[in-house]
Amino acid sequence: MLHVAAAPELYDHTLWSSATDERREELAQLVAAELGPEFFKYEGLRRYGQASAPVAVFAHALVGEMSLVPGGGFDMGLSPEEEAAIRTAREQAAAADDDFDQEFDLLLSELGQMRPLHRVVVPPFLIAQRVLSIGRALRWLPNLRDPLYGHVPGAAAHLNPEQITAVLVGTRLRLPAEAELEYAARGGLHRRLLPWGDVLPDDATIEAMLADEDGATHNAFGLHGYGLYPELCADHWHEHYRGAPDDGAPWLGSGMHVVRGGAADCYPWQGCGEWNLMLCAMRMNDRAAEFGASVRLVHGLGEHESEDVEMAEETGARRGGEKAGGKKASKAAAGKSSAKKASESSAAGKKSGGEKASKAAAGKKSGGKKASKAAAAGKKSGGEKASKTAAAKTSGKKASKSAVKESGGKKASESSAAGEKSGGKKASESSAATKKASGKKASEWAATKKSGGKKASKTAAGKKSGGEKASKSAAGKKSGGEKASKSSAAKKASKSVARLKKPAV
Repeated sequence: MLHVAAAPELYDHTLWSSATDERREELAQLVAAELGPEFFKYEGLRRYGQASAPVAVFAHALVGEMSLVPGGGFDMGLSPEEEAAIRTAREQAAAADDDFDQEFDLLLSELGQMRPLHRVVVPPFLIAQRVLSIGRALRWLPNLRDPLYGHVPGAAAHLNPEQITAVLVGTRLRLPAEAELEYAARGGLHRRLLPWGDVLPDDATIEAMLADEDGATHNAFGLHGYGLYPELCADHWHEHYRGAPDDGAPWLGSGMHVVRGGAADCYPWQGCGEWNLMLCAMRMNDRAAEFGASVRLVHGLGEHESEDVEMAEETGARRGGEKAGGKKASKAAAGKSSAKKASESSAAGKKSGGEKASKAAAGKKSGGKKASKAAAAGKKSGGEKASKTAAAKTSGKKASKSAVKESGGKKASESSAAGEKSGGKKASESSAATKKASGKKASEWAATKKSGGKKASKTAAGKKSGGEKASKSAAGKKSGGEKASKSSAAKKASKSVARLKKPAV
């Protein structure tokens, strides 16, 4: 682990930005020496887009290029400025006679799960520039057939918990903490809706991002395609940020995990809020990952790396002898106090890095409370999104629009989900039916939006293997997960890596 005294610029993005290229090279070489040559190779400094400072890029032998993200403090969650940008965009849509502005109302109804806004200080880490592809995942999952993209090697892999365990054990990397992923997605931008600013994406934007030509989708930290795929985090799902760690550690507990993104799994868009999934602050639980979750792998340079994490096969819950979330967070906090000092001391005019943002959030608390109450009134228990979808779509403005979209035979997945009872036929349809029977909906935007006043689900639209379900994929992939479980014992000695273990059957 690199200490703040030896490399303060690594623990504070503002210091990294003001350093010379010679000093950045020196720091990158320190990191390379810390990582060792077995898996990592330092590639050099690169500038992405209009970024003020270059990023140190490392090539990982198994997962491709990774960006060195300097640590620092940021305001995690949806800020009042971001809410104002959403409301402004809603007014513009209304002025343009847009026939479906409920997409804004849906988002505004769930602001409570992205609040309270709170200051977090994150230690430095390496993060994969892209989510793991099908081609790379085949190394550990030789029988993998992606439920959406089949065998297309360059497409994003959608994995179940057992498969994710195999990947983490094989790569000796880990899932990002939710704070790390949001910090990296923002790319140093302060209180902006999206990785590139406040301009909402349209069809042309997402098509360019899906094509990923000429590196057009990266942000200032070199992350490509953030928001396109449902990226799994190490944190367990909580309906708000009250009590969340402020040191960048995962917020652990039990039950479902946090997922960020997923707009591409809803493509082609039908104008019912798919872009919401691309917001830096947007969060859902892992039931939104109907076809499986994608992973953007991380190697930490801080203190998150010493404890093992287990994922339950169905829910992703912590099991057995794991520590409680608060215990892990407090343990990590002790080692990260030096990182926090470095970040906070660098901000001129700040007396305590977290206090200023905290006061700003407190001063604007009433707006957040209103949004939180609106979310609570429109939602059923569990923090899931289905109820708000129904509430916002009672006008049925988009029913005819949805019907037109369905006519091309693209909606096979949803129509089967709408017509099937809770008999548990296929993995994703079984989940939808179970949620329907219990009066809940999964919090996915991509799950099942019904045609009678609800939006037709986009999740299966445009998919290359829309009729293929996760159950078929899981059956074919069992041998990959079993290999991972055998290899995990041999790799247990690697203390610097947090990994997900395959749960006991």
